[in-house]
Amino acid sequence: PPLGSDDPHQGVDLAQVQNGISLSGLPVQAVLEGQVALVVSGRFPYGNAVLVETSLDSLPSAWLEGLDLPSIPAAPQASNALTCPTPDPLPEWDPERRSLYLLYAHMLEPPSLQPGDLVSCGRVVGAIGGSGNALNPHLHLEVRVGPAGARFPGMAHYDTSAKPEEMTAYCQWRVSGSFVHIDPLLLFSQPRP
Repeated sequence: PPLGSDDPHQGVDLAQVQNGISLSGLPVQAVLEGQVALVVSGRFPYGNAVLVETSLDSLPSAWLEGLDLPSIPAAPQASNALTCPTPDPLPEWDPERRSLYLLYAHMLEPPSLQPGDLVSCGRVVGAIGGSGNALNPHLHLEVRVGPAGARFPGMAHYDTSAKPEEMTAYCQWRVSGSFVHIDPLLLFSQPRP
């Protein structure tokens, strides 16, 4: 989707299908090592989710070239009709450094991880499920590049129970232009270090 748009679909859905049915309960493993930036428990649209930050400094230079990352955050190109409360206080992210953020969503159970936890590559972060806005069990994976050190208190939208700080975080993540969408499949196509 264009930068600044909340049009679906902003990630990739991964599932294992057997006899025409998506399987639930299979482990979800971290693609990269990093630090937990957000844990979401049963909130719409992501359901049970975890967001992991990986510093760009820790990635091989060939990967950075292959991912074709934008050099600076860009202004959103699309207008959106979301209700986006103003952050209060303003986030204290590091605009001088950037990180890659991977969001694992629609998991079966609320994540047992906590913000600040370190995650190794291959660590199980949850199980495939159908929480949030999911019609069938699958893993929804979003990848974005944004300012280092971003932490969110929660994330929700499109639900009357969404708190202003959850809606603000959703808007910052999806439409602010601070976090630029990267095709997750590009990450999987990079050469092994």
